[in-house]
Amino acid sequence: MKFTLLFLLLISTASFAENFLINSNKLFNFAEQSFPEFFSPAGVATSDLDNYLVRYYPGTNNYIGTSGEDVYVYGDVFNGLLRAGALTDYIELEPDGDDLLAQLFADAKSNVQVYGTGIVISILSDDLNGSRHQRFIIELKSEQTLLIAHNIDLAPRIDELVLNDKIEFFGEYEWNDKGGVVHWTHHDPEEIHLNGWILHNNAIYQ
Repeated sequence: MKFTLLFLLLISTASFAENFLINSNKLFNFAEQSFPEFFSPAGVATSDLDNYLVRYYPGTNNYIGTSGEDVYVYGDVFNGLLRAGALTDYIELEPDGDDLLAQLFADAKSNVQVYGTGIVISILSDDLNGSRHQRFIIELKSEQTLLIAHNIDLAPRIDELVLNDKIEFFGEYEWNDKGGVVHWTHHDPEEIHLNGWILHNNAIYQ
């Protein structure tokens, strides 16, 4: 794909922002609302492309993508690939979810949608009772730990996960006395629950 080749040729490395997918989606949504003449139809899926996150808009045949803190657009109207600035030129970056997760843990609250980033500190065996779940424990910057229960009947398994990997997540928090559990890190085939996801090595699992 021409767009892929341009990204790979013109940008050799990419820095990773905190909450990369959360902030990229916020930027993409902003672009759809503010510039529908370039980015429509709204609400197309975000895809991963090596070290980038992108959305393609078939209505206008344009792309928008992020690499670290940088924003790129691609299409005939932009004369090819164009760096359009930084995320912070368009949106206020979302803070990490540590404060919210700490408060949920302190208050013993559950059933709350959360996001954040953490480092994998333990990889557990898959839970094969009922719906199958890939299980691993992450540590937040606050040092709170979370068990991630990732449904692998509804979402791809993260086969390359190893200790000390960094992940970003969006799912539902359930309290326990060890820090909590995050599940619903997948799409909802019935389209009732918010779609969750995990970002690992810049690949989206949902």
